[in-house]
Amino acid sequence: MALTSRQQEGFTMPELEYLAQCEDVTIVPLYRMERLELMRGTVGPFRPPQKAKVPLWLAVMLKQSNRCRIVAPKWLSFSHLRSLCREEEQPESMFTKLPPHYLEIAHILLSTAEDDIVESQDIRRLLQDLREVRQSKTREGLRMLNPLQLQMDNLSVAEINEIRPLFAHAFNTLRQIDKLAAVSGGGTQSQLAQQSYTEFDDTLDLI
Repeated sequence: MALTSRQQEGFTMPELEYLAQCEDVTIVPLYRMERLELMRGTVGPFRPPQKAKVPLWLAVMLKQSNRCRIVAPKWLSFSHLRSLCREEEQPESMFTKLPPHYLEIAHILLSTAEDDIVESQDIRRLLQDLREVRQSKTREGLRMLNPLQLQMDNLSVAEINEIRPLFAHAFNTLRQIDKLAAVSGGGTQSQLAQQSYTEFDDTLDLI
């Protein structure tokens, strides 16, 4: 099924963050609260200092009303992110596995609950480093694009969203070139394909 033009363009970061707010996080309630009936089910009751899992959007609301403390996910720690950065920087390394919405969740938590996150400034720096090295690996992966497939495991939703417009256009173009080359048997079409690959590499240098 073909993608619509809206799907090919991708989503905005606020839209991705809206989707990410359905993910569960752990909180420590500061006050006793009874059960809350949500569309997805029941959460609570909340009894300090017992931890509880709630949707991110609810955790943000409770945090902003000073009714809870948010527990940072294990992956959002200085030691874990530093380890991931080192692993990502290894030659020929694959993409490390992270939550699908790790960028959006990290941004929300650092914006609304920075006081609950240990070494928050260092974590911001490591997240930026991690994102940059993964972007570099993504560009290299796109250079290996062929008319049949592109496999890059463990990309997050936001990372896929970043390459969606370029990938959708380039993949369709390469498939058309491949069909033309097969019909013509090479020659001029082969030269056209090589020129298109060169232009594709030049485009990648700009992202």
